[in-house]
Amino acid sequence: MTFHVRTTEFFLHLIIIALTSAITFCGFGCEQTKTVHVKRGAGMLGLEGAIGQDTVLEDGSHVIVVDELPKKKTATEKAAAEKKSNKVAVPVYTTPPYSLAGQPPAPAPKKEPPKELKLREEERDGSITLRAAMPEHVMAHFLEAVKNHEYGPFYSQMLSDEAHQAYERAGGEAVFVEWAEKNRKDLLVFLNRMGSNWSGSEVVTERVSALRMRYRLDRRNLPDIRFEVIEIINEHGGVRLALVR
Repeated sequence: MTFHVRTTEFFLHLIIIALTSAITFCGFGCEQTKTVHVKRGAGMLGLEGAIGQDTVLEDGSHVIVVDELPKKKTATEKAAAEKKSNKVAVPVYTTPPYSLAGQPPAPAPKKEPPKELKLREEERDGSITLRAAMPEHVMAHFLEAVKNHEYGPFYSQMLSDEAHQAYERAGGEAVFVEWAEKNRKDLLVFLNRMGSNWSGSEVVTERVSALRMRYRLDRRNLPDIRFEVIEIINEHGGVRLALVR
C-alpha cells in the first residue's frame, strides 16, 4: 500500500515537471504554489478520481483532475488578449443632445430675453443711429427731426429708397431741409394729430401694396390742416417714410 502511494506521488512529481503548470507568485517572501491539471483516465498513475479532485503532494503542489487539459494559447492569441486588456474604453455618445450613454441629457441652454429695440442711439463721436420697426416709430422720428431742426439722420436713414433718390436728383439733403423748414408749422400740427389719433377713428388705413401702407387723416373735422396723407414702406428690415402730402 505504501509502495503504491509513493509510486503515485513519484509519477505526479514527474507530471509536475513534464506538464505546463500555472505558477502563482504572491510577491517577495511569499510561498510559491504549483498547480498541475491532469486529464482524467491516467490509470497507470492511479488517478481515477472524480473531476475536480484536488491532490496535495508533500511539497505543497496541487494536482487537479480535469476532463480536458487547458489549451495553450498561441502567440497571436496572447497578443490579442494583451491588446484587449490594454484597450481604453471609448465613451459612447447618443444622438442630440450629445451626452454620455446612460447619463441624462445636458440641460437645454437658457433662452436670452429679446433685446429691447433702441429707436435712437447716439455714439461717442456724435453720430446718431435711428431705427424703426413700426409706422409709429417713423412718425416719432419725423416729429423729432422737425421739432429740433435735426434733419440729417432722418434724411439719410428714415427716407425710403424711392424718396431719397428723388431728393438726391433734386439737390439732396438741402432741398429736403428747405421743404421741411418751409412747412414746419403745418408738419408739426399734422404729425402731432396723426400721432395722437393713430389708433383712433380719425386715421384711416389703406394698403397700397404688399409692403406699402397709406395712413390718411380724416379732414372732415379738421379743415385747417394742410397735410393729409403719409405713406410708410417696409424695406431693408425696417419701415421708412415714402411720402407725405
